[in-house]
Amino acid sequence: QPAWSHGMASYLDKSIHAIETNDNFLDSVLPHEITHLIFRDFVGFKGEVPLCMDEGVAQWEEDNKRAAALQRMPSLVAGADTFTIQTLTSMDIRKETDPEKVGLFYIQAISLVDFLIKNFGASSFTNLCRELRDGKSLEAAIRSAYPYSIKDLEDLDDKWRRHVLKRSSQ
Repeated sequence: QPAWSHGMASYLDKSIHAIETNDNFLDSVLPHEITHLIFRDFVGFKGEVPLCMDEGVAQWEEDNKRAAALQRMPSLVAGADTFTIQTLTSMDIRKETDPEKVGLFYIQAISLVDFLIKNFGASSFTNLCRELRDGKSLEAAIRSAYPYSIKDLEDLDDKWRRHVLKRSSQ
């Protein structure tokens, strides 16, 4: 695992491995890694589920991280210090060594999952995951799960950014 990692879920044997000295094991690492196992049981490994969705869902389950990420996201979007959704959904963060990029990846992944769930409903997000599980590309899965709301990744990027900035002005 990368040096910045606090834990790991092993999908093959359904086990969780964590650094013993982590003080947040019960509040953060364990729920995060259990969520990975449950999410992957649902979406499987056949489809091409972006890592940012897997990590975004796992992070979203950590209330303290979700709140901190959502609070920080508007300043990042306003300062153009974010990845495009196209870049975010194609990244394999496990290979990244720059801690700032890692942090941004996780914050943005939480924000994106939160945006999809809170604005379009959990059932649409479940449909998106189901479409990915069944082998659709991310673009096709988005069009299917959000047929009247999101056209493609570029449209998702635009709507997500506007949403983040709008929330900050409220």
